[in-house]
Amino acid sequence: MQRTGEVTAVHGEMLEVTFCRPADCEKCNACHGGEKVTKLMIHGKAQVGDIAVVEMPTKTVMQASGLAYGLPLAGLMLGLATGTMLFPQNQDIAGVLCGALGLGAMVLFVHLTESKRRNDPRWKPQLIEIIPKKDA
Repeated sequence: MQRTGEVTAVHGEMLEVTFCRPADCEKCNACHGGEKVTKLMIHGKAQVGDIAVVEMPTKTVMQASGLAYGLPLAGLMLGLATGTMLFPQNQDIAGVLCGALGLGAMVLFVHLTESKRRNDPRWKPQLIEIIPKKDA
């Protein structure tokens, strides 16, 4: 998945790249609280006003989505099913409590393993190309 953004600030060898939200997303507002722009810090060399082409492999984007959304949902569903099977006399309460426990456990797991992914270059967007301002 490639996105093109503008370099809006340079801090040493770190670039602040600002991306405008795609037109397809105008009516959704599901991500970033409805913001029209997203900013990203990425390692590279450029000048303010240059255009940066940034890539995140599709496989990595799908894995991140699975971790952020799928794993907690799976924890919730597994907890619901486990609670209702283990406590048939109080299925409703047990299902809700065990579902919340499963959801919480998966969210905690994602949170605790985040620092490992944050320091892994495979989980970071890569700068593909800089298009100088004068050529844009």
